[in-house]
Amino acid sequence: MQIPTSREIGAISVVAGTAIGAGMLGLPMVIGKLGFVPATVIMLVIWGLAVYSALLLLEVNLRIGAGKNFNDMARTVLGRGGQVVATGSMIFLQFALLVAYLTGFGELIAQTMTTQGLELSAQSGALYFAVAAYVIVFIGTQMIVRVNQLLFFAMIAAMVTALFSLVPGVDVGNLQSGSVEQGIIVASLPVLFTSFGFHASIPSIIKYLDAPVRKLRLVTIVGSALPLACYLFWIFVSIGGTTPESLHAMSSVDSLVATLAAGSGWLQTILSAFASLALLTSFFGVALAMYDLLAEVCKMRETVVHRAITTMMVFLPPLVAALLCPGRFIQALAHAGAALAILAIFLPCAMAWKLRHQDKAQTRVYQVPGGTPALVLAVLFGLVIVTANYV
Repeated sequence: MQIPTSREIGAISVVAGTAIGAGMLGLPMVIGKLGFVPATVIMLVIWGLAVYSALLLLEVNLRIGAGKNFNDMARTVLGRGGQVVATGSMIFLQFALLVAYLTGFGELIAQTMTTQGLELSAQSGALYFAVAAYVIVFIGTQMIVRVNQLLFFAMIAAMVTALFSLVPGVDVGNLQSGSVEQGIIVASLPVLFTSFGFHASIPSIIKYLDAPVRKLRLVTIVGSALPLACYLFWIFVSIGGTTPESLHAMSSVDSLVATLAAGSGWLQTILSAFASLALLTSFFGVALAMYDLLAEVCKMRETVVHRAITTMMVFLPPLVAALLCPGRFIQALAHAGAALAILAIFLPCAMAWKLRHQDKAQTRVYQVPGGTPALVLAVLFGLVIVTANYV
């Protein structure tokens, strides 16, 4: 077996790092009531869908020009209309994620202040954090990228510590309990799919590695399997540490942390650190991506005035939504999942189908197995994810 090179290991870490983040926090709350075994099955199905759609992006990217981003791919294959859909979906995805992160941070800040004897609402916590984040994003990108790398490794350390600290509290009876309900399964799909949202990194990985298809495919599968392993361990200790009914009744990050800590101050500190770092690393990554996208769409320059305006465009709409609708962490993640389904399922399926039928005699660099039936099945899954919020 060939040992992966440092570049391949780096690419795998990018895929895994892009996926692991705040979406992980919502998993126990949306599938906890199902019980461990059904939750694991659903998680495996969604992981398979995420990998399949990522490999479709790999296929499309290699056929039209390695390293082209989402907008370029959509414009090249689907025309101006496809580009508009891609850009609009990306903006809505990042908007929904920022709402979720601001809401989650507001809850954690309020909880921390309460433990110190200070009363603070979740809305006030979200507002204070947004103001601080505005200043950081306005100052510059390079510093954030460097700091975010350190924060990501700190998050991994906190996550591993939290997971293994929760293992002694796992009750086998809790793992075996739960009820499989169709409504819960359908409602959980957008949040689950959001947790595997690494697709935007695929074009960059292709460009960075400049490697044969088999290596690119291996990086995609292994890189996405690492978050899967973390998620399965996370729901194992979460479901085993409390009752499925208790998890289902939660809708906020602070309530999840408090319940899993079970009165242990040390464990609550570790869980709070993990939750904060997961939110923080994801938040700045999404905020920077939103900044770059809005600057490109609105043709903003790197002057002080334009940076101030663009940064305001990044933070003001999600902050208003977080202040008007507090306690909507799970709902915001679900809306993000609907937008991600458009970007990571519908668009890749449409582009792959069109390219495959444009010139059937053309020699293909790579084609994902499954043919048209697999494309249709993926689209049907995507429709369920998009409509899950309205069922």
